[in-house]
Amino acid sequence: MVTSLDAEGIPVSLLVAPHIDGNWHLAKDARTRDWLRGQQESGRVLILNGFDQAVQGRRAEFANLGAHEARLRVAGATRQMRKIGFETDIFAPPRWRMSPGTLEVLPDFGFTLAASTRGLHVLDDGRFLQCRNLSVGEGFGAAKWWRRNVIRAAERGAARGNTIRLSVSGRNLLDKKVANDFLRAARAAVAAGADPGDYRDVVK
Repeated sequence: MVTSLDAEGIPVSLLVAPHIDGNWHLAKDARTRDWLRGQQESGRVLILNGFDQAVQGRRAEFANLGAHEARLRVAGATRQMRKIGFETDIFAPPRWRMSPGTLEVLPDFGFTLAASTRGLHVLDDGRFLQCRNLSVGEGFGAAKWWRRNVIRAAERGAARGNTIRLSVSGRNLLDKKVANDFLRAARAAVAAGADPGDYRDVVK
């Protein structure tokens, strides 16, 4: 998918967390770690996507946390990522659901941008860009009817001049139909007038 979108001139930002599902650890996955390092060195945007979603079960990890608990989790995530050579100043919680307490503590860890279901929060100056996120998988739909709606929404939003955010879970890309429809959504947005960019462009 990354290669396909690069070929279309559509920049990709990669969301990554140190732990997923309680049994995967980035520190122990050398293949993924090396791939991510190569992506980072080539200029790809990496976004910290939480700490350990499994601890919260089905609930989105940062959806309801107060500032104290959010601070502990963000501290743990940034510390572990830094230890294996990854640092980023962009944060997006799992499923994009972010509590006010989480948003409050992010600047203390050097984050300059946070992405939520509501939009993009520029932490340096308090600006807020309201923009819809269209997601496939990872707590959102991946069925054919859902993917069809995402394609249509991306096309309509771009035609109206809105900022369109598209995201897909890596595990869902194993399904070729999901991958093809996600690529269709990105192409449809561009064809309808969207100017491709990544999350870093918001704080330039």
